[in-house]
Amino acid sequence: MRTRVGVAGLLTALSLISLQAQVRSPYSEGASGLIQRLQRLTTTASAMHTGAHPDDEDSALIARLARGDHARVAYLSLNRGEGGQNVLGPEFYEALGVIRTEELLQARALDGGEQFFTRVVDFGYTVNMPETERKWGGRDVPLGDMVRVLRTYRPLVVASRFSGTSADGHGNHQLAGALTPIAVKAAADPTQFPDQIAEGLRPWQVKKLYVGMRFGPNQPDPPTLTLQTGVYDPALGRTYAQIAAEGRSQHKTQEMGGAQLHGPQTTGLRLVESWVPRVEKEQSVFDGIDTSIAGLGRLAGLPDGALAAPLGVMAASATEALARVDVRQPTAILPVLARGLMAAREARAAVASLQAPEAARAEAAFLLDQEIRQWEDALVHASGVHVDALATSETITPGGQVSVSVRAFVPAAPDPSATVAPPTLVLPAGWTQAPLAEAPQFPGRGFMSRFLREQSSAQASFAVTAAADARITQPYWLESAPKGDVFTWPADAPRHLPFAPPVVSGRTTLTVAGTTVDVTVPVQFRLVDPVRGELRRNVDVVPALSVQVTPSLDVVALSATGAPRQVVVRVDSQAPTAIAGEVALDLPAGWTSAPAKAAFSIEQAGQSATTTFAVTPPKGVAQGTYVFTAKAMAGGRTYQQRLRTIAHPHIQTHRMYEPARFDLRLVDVTVAPVTVGYIMGTGDEVPDGLKRLGVPVTLLTPNDVASGDLAKYDTIMVGVRASEVRPDFVANHGRLLDYVRAGGTLIVQEQHEVYTQKKLTPFPAEIGSRVTDEDAPVTILAPTHPVFTTPNRITLEDFRNWRQERNAYGFQTFDPQYTPLLESHDPWDTEQKGGLVYARLGKGHYVYSAYSWFRELPDGVPGAYRIVANLVSLGAKR
Repeated sequence: MRTRVGVAGLLTALSLISLQAQVRSPYSEGASGLIQRLQRLTTTASAMHTGAHPDDEDSALIARLARGDHARVAYLSLNRGEGGQNVLGPEFYEALGVIRTEELLQARALDGGEQFFTRVVDFGYTVNMPETERKWGGRDVPLGDMVRVLRTYRPLVVASRFSGTSADGHGNHQLAGALTPIAVKAAADPTQFPDQIAEGLRPWQVKKLYVGMRFGPNQPDPPTLTLQTGVYDPALGRTYAQIAAEGRSQHKTQEMGGAQLHGPQTTGLRLVESWVPRVEKEQSVFDGIDTSIAGLGRLAGLPDGALAAPLGVMAASATEALARVDVRQPTAILPVLARGLMAAREARAAVASLQAPEAARAEAAFLLDQEIRQWEDALVHASGVHVDALATSETITPGGQVSVSVRAFVPAAPDPSATVAPPTLVLPAGWTQAPLAEAPQFPGRGFMSRFLREQSSAQASFAVTAAADARITQPYWLESAPKGDVFTWPADAPRHLPFAPPVVSGRTTLTVAGTTVDVTVPVQFRLVDPVRGELRRNVDVVPALSVQVTPSLDVVALSATGAPRQVVVRVDSQAPTAIAGEVALDLPAGWTSAPAKAAFSIEQAGQSATTTFAVTPPKGVAQGTYVFTAKAMAGGRTYQQRLRTIAHPHIQTHRMYEPARFDLRLVDVTVAPVTVGYIMGTGDEVPDGLKRLGVPVTLLTPNDVASGDLAKYDTIMVGVRASEVRPDFVANHGRLLDYVRAGGTLIVQEQHEVYTQKKLTPFPAEIGSRVTDEDAPVTILAPTHPVFTTPNRITLEDFRNWRQERNAYGFQTFDPQYTPLLESHDPWDTEQKGGLVYARLGKGHYVYSAYSWFRELPDGVPGAYRIVANLVSLGAKR
C-alpha cells in the first residue's frame, strides 16, 4: 500500500523525486553545489510561480530566485500538458502528459526550482476562458488545488505568469492568471476550503503578489520591478538567464530549445498586492520582507527575542561557513556546519515550550524544519560522502524478489573523519527483507561493463520480497479514469507531486563532526549503455503478465464485415520464473471466436506467447463500435492490462497501463482503389488509419522524395509538421508540385507557419487560423465537390464526436485560386475558411488540410475516416 504523503513529508518526498531526474545538473554538484547550499543557509526566502502548462513558466525568474536569491522556489502548473503536440514521437494525451511532467522535472533540476500540479487536464488549445472553466467543472477544482499547494508550500511571494485577461491568449493561461490572486486570498481565509483545515493544513498569508509581464514589447502596464537575470555568477560559471535557457530547452516535445544568450537580460514583474509595507524602487521580490535567519522568529509571528540565541548561532555559522569555505578542502567547514545544524535542531525543539500563539509556533516549526533539511543537505554535501542504493533488476512483480545493496562511499581521510552506520532499507507495508552474506552482482552491458568495480566504505545487501498484493507502479494520476477533464486521484495519492516517491529507498546514518544525519536515497537500477554510458532507472512494480491486443483499433467498412477478423493477443511475461495459463477474449453479444480460449506457457521474463483469434460477427450486424477485451489467466489471477513503456533519452522511463482491448468500428465507408505514398512528419498514426481502410501505403524515404518514382503513387500525403522535420520535403517541394501538375494528388496536413513562410504552397497563403472547439459547427461550402460526394456522401453527421480541436494552423489568408471547402469557427471568433482548401494544379489536385486527422483517425472517429477516404480517392484514375 502506498503511504500517503502528509504536509510534513511533501517536500521530503519531492527531494527524493528530484534525485531521479535524468539531467545531472552541474550547478547542484561539486563546488558549485556546495556554494549554492551555503548561500541558501543565509535566508528564509521562498516564492511560488504559477502558470497553466509545462513550458509556460518564466524560467529566468525561477533561476534568478532559486540560484541568485537562494530562495525555495516552486512552479505550480495547473495541468501536465496532455493536449499539446509532440515533435519527438507518437505519444499524445495521457502519455504525453507523463513526458511533459518529466520535462518539467528536468528543467527544475537545472534552474533549481521545485514542481507541483493541480488535477485538471490539458484538453487542447483554446482562447476562451469560459470554455476552460466549463471543461474543468468550474473554478473550484483548480482553485482548491492551488490553495492546498499554497498552504502546504507557504511561499512568501507569489508571481503569476499570466494576468487573467484576454491578453494571455490561451484560455488555460487566462484562467491561471485569474485564479492566482483569488487563490492567494483564499489560502489566508480559514473559511475557504475548510476541509483542508480539518486535514491539518493551516491558513497562509502570502506577503506579496506579482504578475509577470505579458509576451512581447510595449506592455500597457510597465513593470514595477525589473530583475537582472543576465548576471554572471562566478560560482556557477553561467548567468541565470543562460541556466534558464538550458532548462527551458528540456521541453523537447514542444520544441522549446533556445540560445543561451550572454550579456544583460531582464525579466519584469508588476506588484499587484502587498501585505507588507511597499518599498519604493524595489530591487528584489523580497524587499520589505525580513528573510534573514535572525528574523525567522518575527517572520513566524513569535514574540520579540524568541529563539534569539539558536537563531544567532545559525546566522553566524552560515556567514562563517561561506567566508571560510575552500572548495579544494570543503571538509574544513564541517564543524561550522555541524554547529549551525545543532542550533537549528535546538531551536526546533524549543518551539513547543514557547509562550506564543499556536499558529506562530506552528509556523516557526515549519520554517525550522526547512532550515534543518538545508543544513543537513549542506553538511552531507561538504563531507563528500555518497550513498547509493542499487537493485539487480529494474522491475519486481508482486510476490517477486530482487537483491539490493545500499552502499556508502566516504572520501579518503576527511577532516574531521566521517563514519557511516550499517545501511538499511525503507520498504512498503507487507514487503520483507533478508540480509545477504555477499553483495549481488550487478549486470552490465557492453565492453566497459567488465570494469564495474567499486569498493564502498560501508555496505549492506538484502534480498527484498514484494508483498503479494504490491501496488503496480504507474503515474498516480492515471490509476483511475478521469471525470471529464479532471483527474481522480486515489485517496492516498501524493497529491500535487510530479510522481509518487520511490517504491523502495536505502537509508543510513552519517556521523560527522559529532553530528548525525539520516541520509535516504531511492533504490535504482543501474545499466551501462555502450553509447550513452551509465543510466539509472527507477525500480517499478510490474504485473507478472501484460496483455496486448493487435490491432487495438480497427475500422472496417460495413460491406466487408462478413469475413472473420484476425485478432492477435500477445501475453508478455515479467515473471521471474516460468508461468503458464490460458488466454481468451470477452466478446460482445452474438460474436464468436475461434479458438474460444488457448493455453500458453512462457519460460522466463522478457518472453511472450501469441495467440491468433478469428472473431466472427453475428448475422445482420449493424454499424457501430464493438469492444473485445483480452484476458490472461494464470496462478489464480486474471490479467487484462497492457503495459506501455514511456521512454526517451532525455527523461526517466515510466510505465503506464491501458485496457487490453480491441475496438472494432464498423463504418459505412468506401475508398477508391488508390496507392498512397506518405511523407511522415513528426510521427502520427495516419498511415495505420489508411491501412485500416485497405489502402496500400508506402512510407517515403528522403531518397524516395528526392529521386524516386513519384508517379507510381495515386496520392501522396504529407504528415504533420513535415516542413519542420523533413528537410527532404522542403528541398523537393518543387518536385512534388510537378508531380501534381502531371496528374498526382498531394494532400498536405497541418503545418506551422514555416510552411507558408518558405513559400512551399502552390499559390500564396499565410497560416494563422485555428478552431479550438472540437464541437464547433461546420458548414460545407462546396457540397458538390468530390471531397464530399465521392465515394462517400459527407454530411454534417460526419463531424460529430471530434477529438480535441476542429483544426489547427489553417490558412488565414489565401489566393483566390484555392477553393475553400469547409467553414468552421469558434463561437467567439469570426468565420474561418482556411481549414480545408483545394486547388487544381495542372492535371492534379492539391489539398491543404488543417483538420486534425492525426488525432481523429487513431481515435476511430467514423466521419474522419469517411472524409479521409474521399480525400485520398481524389487520386483515383477515372
